[in-house]
Parts: sequence; structure tokens; C-alpha cells
Amino acid sequence: LTGLEPDTTYLYSVGDGSGDGWSEMAEFTTAPGRTEPFSFVYMGDAQNGLERWGSLVHNAFRQRPDAAFYIMAGDLVNRGNERDDWDSFFHSARGIYDRRPVVPAIGNHENQGGHPGMYLQMFDLPKNGPESIEPERAYTFRYSNAEFFVLDSNLTPESQSAWLENALKSSTATWKFAVYHHPAYSSSPDRDNPGIRDHWTPLFDKYHLDMALQGHDHAYLRTYPMKDQKKAGSTAEGTVYIVSVSGTKYYEQDPREYIEFGMTNVSTFQVLDIQISGNRLVYRSYDTDGKLRDNLIIEK
Repeated sequence: LTGLEPDTTYLYSVGDGSGDGWSEMAEFTTAPGRTEPFSFVYMGDAQNGLERWGSLVHNAFRQRPDAAFYIMAGDLVNRGNERDDWDSFFHSARGIYDRRPVVPAIGNHENQGGHPGMYLQMFDLPKNGPESIEPERAYTFRYSNAEFFVLDSNLTPESQSAWLENALKSSTATWKFAVYHHPAYSSSPDRDNPGIRDHWTPLFDKYHLDMALQGHDHAYLRTYPMKDQKKAGSTAEGTVYIVSVSGTKYYEQDPREYIEFGMTNVSTFQVLDIQISGNRLVYRSYDTDGKLRDNLIIEK
């Protein structure tokens, strides 16, 4: 779509041109053209149990109806090359995803067979990623005073490093977030991804990334602020790495020295609510019953 005004609500319907081939009316609101407070929801690894996961999404919407968009850090579905899984994913969040954008990263389940073909058919994403890889597998976008750098961790980290550095270097945003699937810091050493840690985290350090929003690990964790692959003195000096899991599959944790807070085999789902107002960020993690599980405040 082109020619849209900022901070404007539009009504729309989707159809095939026939008399009865149209959807119900829905609406979306465009991003503000200036710096304004906003919030977004972050989830990871819906993958299994999409009906139960749908309840979580609807609870999140009731709790945070003003969330501007929903970030999904990969493994949105279990079988990325099966249309039925995608139909279930969107159906489970009906009434929400036709009103709020989904901001996805590619997980290993979307990359089944070595290529995320059906994922790329499901979304229309910014085509501003590295020229060396297929369009829409990595991208960046700005919302208010925050910028988001979405990466494809199924590909080699090196294939995106030069683009990532240029994008981070040129960003004028107050807040910077990376979104990708395989975690640089996991809750067990056998699930670590040293290539990501070696190639991307030095760039996060150099350009003061605030948070890395990850998935894949199936065990919630939030690290201490990290710099040079060790604990930093404060959030002003390091990057906080988070793993969200919103599906029904959970792995055991082997607590690491960099984990400030973690949960394993939690029988409830998690939704992470991030609110930004000027130089203040408020991060909260809730379970499906709305119970606060974790929180963090960062001020600049």
C-alpha cells in the first residue's frame, strides 16, 4: 500500500471482486510520523498447540489493546511447508492479526526443506535486507523512536553481518532491537549458537543494541546486560538477550552464569509486553493467566 497518512486508521476488506467474495471489514492504524509512546507484544515458538496459543494471543490483546504490532521470533508453525498449519496460525488469532501487523522472523520450522517458501508467501515484508540473500529473509523497520533489525539465523551469520553493521551504524533511533530465532545465549550449552555469538554480538556491542529478541530454546530466559560475551556493568553498557516461548513445548534449563532470570517447563504460555516512552522502556513477561512473571525497566 502507498499513499497512506501517518497515525491514521483505515478500514479495509479483502476479496476477489465477486459479489459475495469479500471478508468482513477490519481496520489498521499506520505508524506515527513523529516520536510517540507505544507498546508491542513479543512472542516465540507458537509452533505446537495453536488453539491454546490462540487463547494467549487474545488474552494479550485484551491486556494490551493498544499494542502497535506483534513480533514473532520464529517457529510460528510446526510444519512450515504445510498450508494447513498456516491456516491454523492465522485462524487462531482471528480478529487480531487482521488489525495488528505481525512482525516475523524465520525459524527452523519455517525453513523446512531448506527454504522458507510458504513463509515468504504468507507475508509481505520490507525488501531492504542484504542484497546477498533472498529478499524479505532479513529486513529493518522504524517505529516511533525505535528501530528493529530482523535477521535470518537459518543462514550463515556472515551473510548478514555487513548489512547489519551498516544498518546499525546508520540508525538514529533511541532504541534498537534485534529479532532472530536461534539464540546467541541459550539456557543450555548444547543449544548454543557460537556463530551468532561471534559474528553478531560484537556488532550489538559496538552500536549499543538494547535488546535481542530470540526464540528456539523453548525455555524462557533473560540475560544480564551482556558486552564482550560477559556481564556488563549496566543496561546502558550492554545488550539484554531474551528467549520467549509461547507454545506447548518446553525444554529443561542448565542455568548459565549470564542468566538473570529463567523459567523451565512452565505449564503456562508467555507473552512479553514492551512499552516505550521517550527514554524509558518497561518490559514485562506474563503467563496466560495474566500473572506477572518477570519485569525490567531501562532508562537512558
